[in-house]
Amino acid sequence: MVNRMKIILAEPSDHVANTLLRSKRASKHEILHVHSGPECLSLIEKWTPDLVVIDIMTPIMHGIEVLKKIREKHPNLGVIITSFQTMVQNYRAAIEAGANFFLPKPFETDHFYDLIDKHEKKPLTPTNMPIEQGKLYSKDSCYTPKPSVLTSYIKFWGTRGSNPVSGNEYARYGGNTCCIEVRHDDTLAIIDAGTGIRPLGEQLVKEEHEDFHLFIGHTHWDHITGFPFFTPIYQKNGNIIVWSPVGFEKTTKELFTDMLAYAYFPVRLEEMHSKIMFKELRDTKPIPVGDLLIDTFHTNHPGPTLGFKIISPNRTIGYITDNEMLMGYLGHPNDITPDHPLLEPHLGLIDFLKGCDVVIHEAQYLSEEYAHKVGWGHSSVANATVLIREVGCKEWIVTHHEPTHTDEMLQLKAQLHRDVLSECNIDCSVELAYDNFMIPLDTI
Repeated sequence: MVNRMKIILAEPSDHVANTLLRSKRASKHEILHVHSGPECLSLIEKWTPDLVVIDIMTPIMHGIEVLKKIREKHPNLGVIITSFQTMVQNYRAAIEAGANFFLPKPFETDHFYDLIDKHEKKPLTPTNMPIEQGKLYSKDSCYTPKPSVLTSYIKFWGTRGSNPVSGNEYARYGGNTCCIEVRHDDTLAIIDAGTGIRPLGEQLVKEEHEDFHLFIGHTHWDHITGFPFFTPIYQKNGNIIVWSPVGFEKTTKELFTDMLAYAYFPVRLEEMHSKIMFKELRDTKPIPVGDLLIDTFHTNHPGPTLGFKIISPNRTIGYITDNEMLMGYLGHPNDITPDHPLLEPHLGLIDFLKGCDVVIHEAQYLSEEYAHKVGWGHSSVANATVLIREVGCKEWIVTHHEPTHTDEMLQLKAQLHRDVLSECNIDCSVELAYDNFMIPLDTI
């Protein structure tokens, strides 16, 4: 009578084990199935097998640890390590720990028993790693999805207020001052010319754009200082319309001319190669730019200052960078009822923003900061929350970040926004804008 090989199969998967045990070739051997590493070690001492087959991910005790313990007591016992994890590191660990063979899963049942037959005649010895990393799949069979490319969007090129900042502390949210790009297919509009307009201009030159509509919310430095560095103004074939509010002292063209005096900058406005035209915005009717409409409304900020409403075929976005809500108020947002006198000056802006899918609105100061900066033209987190509540929008993007607020502070401030919205029972998501942040316009 031929002695049958005694084999322990330490296999956590019942499906794999049952497939092997149901094979006709299994009857040639005496095979006992266990699930865990400790069960395997215990059975070895009781049963004295000829061969142990161990999955590397046996429960309770890792397969390599089981192998090491086997080698401490049974240096000559045949051991095959199996694994779905066919990384070269696992192969090397198994062979260095003393495995006779490393068998990658999945494997054919006949291949498994062919190996056992070989081991019965002569103990198996390690072969080269059977699968080369990175070559498991051919290029043609590999699923390689590609990201969709937005053709209708708002993109932030600058999200700081007051002045630009730089350094490692500002890497997450960025340091450029206000500028957004508005695209809808072939239509392009730009709002604000802070320092963020410089990298935008470099991108637009590569795309060979010639016609631009540039909207200026107001002429404070943080909204215009990037204009001389906007590369398209130096293109001979460029046509740029600069839209801005009616000035109290000088027109925007006069201010830009002063800003570009030789004492400040080496190129005068009249020396720019592009054709630059200045037009005034008067809160009358929206300005059509291709399939977009750009609507405006005056906000509560020193000097003539406009907020914008961007109306695309699918979404409407409010963009308000400079607006002081509830001037001087330091109390709880819930104490400002719809008929509160402090809300009266803002009812027009609230009506202007109603119906927006997204409202982009500043909240530059924490409450304790705002207490020292009342009248500067910017809102606290708490006071801006009242505007969001009254508008009734479902998505709030915060921009015009305080330049002293580092990434760490803005992360904490983001949580503060969520906490205040929750405490006021306002159903609205909130996110802080950062340089290169994008909002799709083609979906609702």
